[in-house]
Amino acid sequence: MWCFGSCLTLGKSWTRLIKRRQPSKQTQAESESDGKLEQFLYAIVPLHPRHHGQYHELSKNTDDSTSHNKAPHHTIRLLRILGIRPDGLLECYVHTTELSNSQTTHYDALSYTWELTTQQEETGNRNDTERQCIIVCNDRRLLVMQNLFDCLMQLEANRYHDRDLWIDAICINQEDNVERCQQVSIMADIYRSAECVIIWLGHADKFTGPSWELMNGMSQLSDEELSTIKPQDIENKHNIKLLGHANSPMHWKALELLFEKRWFERAWVVQELVLARDTTVLCGDYTFDWESMAHVSDFMAKRALVNNASSPSYKKPAKLAAIKRGILDGPGNVLLHSLIRCRTYDAKDDHDKVYSLLGLAKRQGQDYPDCFNPNYQRDVAGLYTPVAKYIINCSDDLHILAHAEGDEFRRTPGLPTWVPDWSVKKDLGLRITGYARYHAAGTLPCFWKIQVGDTLTLRGFEFDTITRVGETKEEVNRSKTCTGWLDLLEELKQEYPERDYREAFWRTILIDTDPSGTVPIKRPWENSFYVWLNMCTHVPSEDEKHRAIEFETSFTHSLNLRLFRTSRGHLGCGSLSCREGDRVWIVQGSRVPLMLRPAQKAGLQTYELVGGTYLHGFMQGEALSGNSEFKEFTLI
Repeated sequence: MWCFGSCLTLGKSWTRLIKRRQPSKQTQAESESDGKLEQFLYAIVPLHPRHHGQYHELSKNTDDSTSHNKAPHHTIRLLRILGIRPDGLLECYVHTTELSNSQTTHYDALSYTWELTTQQEETGNRNDTERQCIIVCNDRRLLVMQNLFDCLMQLEANRYHDRDLWIDAICINQEDNVERCQQVSIMADIYRSAECVIIWLGHADKFTGPSWELMNGMSQLSDEELSTIKPQDIENKHNIKLLGHANSPMHWKALELLFEKRWFERAWVVQELVLARDTTVLCGDYTFDWESMAHVSDFMAKRALVNNASSPSYKKPAKLAAIKRGILDGPGNVLLHSLIRCRTYDAKDDHDKVYSLLGLAKRQGQDYPDCFNPNYQRDVAGLYTPVAKYIINCSDDLHILAHAEGDEFRRTPGLPTWVPDWSVKKDLGLRITGYARYHAAGTLPCFWKIQVGDTLTLRGFEFDTITRVGETKEEVNRSKTCTGWLDLLEELKQEYPERDYREAFWRTILIDTDPSGTVPIKRPWENSFYVWLNMCTHVPSEDEKHRAIEFETSFTHSLNLRLFRTSRGHLGCGSLSCREGDRVWIVQGSRVPLMLRPAQKAGLQTYELVGGTYLHGFMQGEALSGNSEFKEFTLI
């Protein structure tokens, strides 16, 4: 069976695509014949066709002739590239097929960004009309966005003919809301059934070739050899020996820019990548192997900070690969963990932060109520709230509550405070998926009741009160100053002179987790913090400087947290939303303490949820040793 990906890649190396024809630059303004063509209408290729005489001769080779007996939502459209017309326009053919007919449906699926592919393009002033280009589908004109046009022209140049392709922007009538919802509901099946998923990163530029050369060189090295590379060290003789001329400033910059492509930030690509049976990564006329790309990215993410060559873009392919492994192999609540892992990804519509992941959980056997079916007419709160209820009902714990981060991270109106706002694109919480290493409430069984009005009743006890807050970790990382933290520590030393807060301090700001995920941290980091901030009273050794850079790697893993102290002299690190007067509760079913804020509601003990927190010394059930009385309370 022929697959596009198999002819482009060989093992773990890359082969440059052979350009047999230069892509045409014909656009809407340049075509001489586009005015003679009628506009493409989806009515001529309906998902539930009843008449077939109007179709192109090619339909005889498809299963259109039987599709009138099938349910519309099981039918999809496919596109086939036919070639370049005499007038220079790209000619394609769109037809329908039955998705479940695996014996006759052979196609690939495209994964791409609808519009801009880089941050640099976003700074331009081109409007939507200027970015649209004409193609011909079924002898009619159809406007597509520039990035998709570039992809289709590249595929045509690569002689991608006699092969069907599924492309959401063309194969779904985006103006038909009912059809759009139906097709989105089977998106996972579409990508799962495709023989190959073609990942299009965008057109090639002057950096694509150098990035291809450097990644190709790194992919040829053994893991042992790769571990000796010092990223961006252009004078390093060992680098030059292993990488040759690819160890240049331009090559390292090119690799960074490749990983900055917008594709790596889309919410929908997670499902498209995870469900793919085979993948081919294209950037212009260059092709990359996904597994090699992820491997190089993982190396760069771990080595960049150590070698003072920090760039968040280096981590993007590795993060996607880690998400894929977690979904395919990881235990636990697939939907919740996917929502947490993919929180930073972009979605043009806030509904898609959920819809783009439902197919992944269905793959693991989870089934959903009808209210989860795609419906872009409902308000976003009307989706996120039932999703939160479903997750609580299907879980053995209350882990979802730790990801409702308070008013600093809420922009969707109408959400209860205990429902996470997935539309907020931030790396929130303690950045540990599942929090399985913590047991603040011991082994007490989970308790909850969802009441009328979307309030949530829980059981627990108030343990402490926040009396002072310091800077956020992000503020300290940016300014390299922490006056508030030092004042807070000095205050504790004066109130509790018998305690040594230095160890509690560095363990708290690192969530007491070392880079390997071990809890508690085995090797002390105390001096590393002061070396990192240039606050040590001696000249640090080279080993101390290196250790300080490693400290930075751990410190910056979770920046959206704020240091605080409690009335009983404890240190904690929690949501940026926390403030003086917030209460720290131990709650049955929650692996971490929760920060609550008293709400004004007559006659009821009600609270707003501020978020989960790390509270030093009380993450393994230590707070249960007292005589605290558990009681019910309500979150609004």
